[in-house]
Amino acid sequence: MATLRERITAPTHLDVPEPTGGLTFRAASRDDVVGMHAVAVAAAAEDDPLARPSTGALERALSTEGMDVPRDTVVGVDPDGHVQAFGIVIDVPSRVTAARAVLEGAVHPAHRGRRVGRRVLDWQVGRARQRLALLDVDLPASLDVGGPLGASGLRLAARAGFAPARTWVAMQLVFGEQHDGPSSQALPDGLVVRASTADDIEPLRTAKNDAFRDHWGSQPMVASDWHGFLTAAVSRPDLSRVVVDADGRVLAFAIVEVDPDAFAARGRSFGYVHWVGVVRSARGRGLAPLVLDAAIRAMRADGLAAAVLDVDAENPSGAVRLYEGLGFVAGDAHVTASIAT
Repeated sequence: MATLRERITAPTHLDVPEPTGGLTFRAASRDDVVGMHAVAVAAAAEDDPLARPSTGALERALSTEGMDVPRDTVVGVDPDGHVQAFGIVIDVPSRVTAARAVLEGAVHPAHRGRRVGRRVLDWQVGRARQRLALLDVDLPASLDVGGPLGASGLRLAARAGFAPARTWVAMQLVFGEQHDGPSSQALPDGLVVRASTADDIEPLRTAKNDAFRDHWGSQPMVASDWHGFLTAAVSRPDLSRVVVDADGRVLAFAIVEVDPDAFAARGRSFGYVHWVGVVRSARGRGLAPLVLDAAIRAMRADGLAAAVLDVDAENPSGAVRLYEGLGFVAGDAHVTASIAT
């Protein structure tokens, strides 16, 4: 197989999209985060009513290692200068088994049906190809978009040649309806389950990278991006849980985030379990349900009303059954659609 530099055809020059639908386009900056967030919230209300995108998620996207904000982003603004659409190209900085460019963006519902989304997506595809074509690596590569099943953005992506690659199921456990009894899980000898701390950030990255090596689409997290996730305003290390051995090595983890701004959309307070994992050498000891159970109990004791997570519907480790066994109930599906390059 040839390297990506040799394989990928990319535009040598890429202008921002031509004006359309009453919008003109320019590169974004971090000063646009508030406007971009407002568009993301309005789009989610139409496409994914239980979700409310956070400002922090946008800020993290724009802070991804290697991100060139003036060249990797675009916004569509109305005559008054208000952002009504945006697109971001994230060149995933870690490339061990594959190279990925993730395309994120949204169009305000009031400006849909005017070819705005089409223009933004075309620009994103061109920019993603430019980024990937710089790489002298002999790896499979893809351009990825995601969204709720049936959302307008996925329909647009399908017309541009993106095909469904993976389905993710949103699951929720409402406290008081399930998970009321005491834990029956015994902690193996020599292990401790406790809240995570700032000192765990790097050990957790090591554990996460090992635990997710065989998960679809996962590449190792780089230190700067991982630190950004675990120190963000929504991060709750006090509710997250780790299982450590006698040497202090992290064997299992459940990482929790809490965003009060998202409570209204779901109709209750909740903690979002962003990652649950067990290092490969410690699998088969029942640590995944144990560490997740501990995080659930911490969330409930903190006064939250529910726990929420997303799971790969084809996860080879049987994660769906694990979560169902703890009382989680499946809800809406989200899809990752891809173009292989």
